[in-house]
Amino acid sequence: MQNKIPWRIALVGLAVVVLLALVAIPLYFWQNANRDTAAKTPTHPSSEFVTRSGSHLLLHGQQFRFAGPNIYWLGLDTDGHGELYPSHFRVDDALTTAEDMGATVVRAHTLGISVGCPLCVEPTLGSFNETALQHIDYAIQAARAHHLRLIIPLVDNWRYYHGGKHTFTDWRNVDAETLFYSDKTVIADFEQYIEHILNHINSYNGIAYKNDPTIMAWETGNEISPSVNWTRTISDYIKGIDNHHLIMDGSKNISAGTLAINSVDMFTQHFYPLSDSLLTSDAQVASYQHKVFVAGEYDWTGTKGGDTLSSFLPSVEHNSEIAGDLYWSLFGHNDTYGYTQHDDGYTLHYPGNTADRRARIQSLRSHAYAMSKQAVPNLPAPGAPLITSIAGNKISWRGSDIAVNYSLESSVSGNNGPWTIICRQCATDNDTPWTDDARPRQKSWYRVQAYNLDGVAGPYSPPVLASS
Repeated sequence: MQNKIPWRIALVGLAVVVLLALVAIPLYFWQNANRDTAAKTPTHPSSEFVTRSGSHLLLHGQQFRFAGPNIYWLGLDTDGHGELYPSHFRVDDALTTAEDMGATVVRAHTLGISVGCPLCVEPTLGSFNETALQHIDYAIQAARAHHLRLIIPLVDNWRYYHGGKHTFTDWRNVDAETLFYSDKTVIADFEQYIEHILNHINSYNGIAYKNDPTIMAWETGNEISPSVNWTRTISDYIKGIDNHHLIMDGSKNISAGTLAINSVDMFTQHFYPLSDSLLTSDAQVASYQHKVFVAGEYDWTGTKGGDTLSSFLPSVEHNSEIAGDLYWSLFGHNDTYGYTQHDDGYTLHYPGNTADRRARIQSLRSHAYAMSKQAVPNLPAPGAPLITSIAGNKISWRGSDIAVNYSLESSVSGNNGPWTIICRQCATDNDTPWTDDARPRQKSWYRVQAYNLDGVAGPYSPPVLASS
């Protein structure tokens, strides 16, 4: 027999369902509003592009000069075993650190170089991965939230995990990588890739990349050695789709032929080791042709010898024909504890693991504010750490941007305390997991607090119960 509900009861039930929905929907959005930096930013905080006037960059009608890091992994990273997408936390942590160090521009390879791997934007010829693009969407919107502009290279000279020029020649079974610059079919494939990137609409803000002022410049490639004809073809092609953004020549060396290309706005050089004379001469060459010059990468550590950082940075600051500089390269905290490790010899982990590194990093911060003609502000308070694991008496926590050390507190009464300090600013991100040798046998709660170089504390982590 079919059961029938009386119509009055049905109407009451329907009303209850509607009321619950009206309460639940706003509650859902309130609970999720602060999850990610990119999700909580205004859709259009700025509509002004960085432009060029001769050898100078302009923003808001004024000369724009910048300093910042290379953070090449923002769109795609690797752990040595395979590719992976960096978490939203890692993206935000690195960009927050860059902003706190005074950066206004970031150069990020994997926001534009992402071909030939399963997690890449173009895994195989002609197929495009929307999941990869959504991770790039987040990084671009997060950069906007942190008031950072982006330089995005489009192809790599080298055989890295995120692909390069060899990927395009491999797809067409072309034997020599150098034919990337001359084979018409390969060039057409690369143009197809560029078109897909430029026309992609960001899922966080609804803006096509070609229309997003967060992007300052497209770079034709990273350390490539193209012909003048190739550079003209590609830069003209980009400008034909995107007339908003600047184009930076990604060639290893500046050539007279490339300087004469109207569609190229910016030129760059990489400095391993540092060289004040090469910096000055390249900037002068670009200036003579009324083009912008940028130090796109450099060794901030001094491990390669050459001139000192203490002479290189003032050489940039005092030469108005140098638009900006970008050190190699910034890594932030890992998702679980400590820093994300990278062993190329140039990794910057704020605030630095030695006295020399700390002094250099503070010089980079002062330099960045000098480039934007701002007084160096006090350091902000760090963010809240997050305890990620308590195993026995070993406590792990996810670190805080701009933190130099941490205090740990415990309680045997509950997550409201009272609290006992068991480590007063005695732990760093290199000390995790931290061992509590005096951990009591009964139930205990832990919380962690971060401090900056000035001794200013940030908020506590949420308390976590360690089972007995």
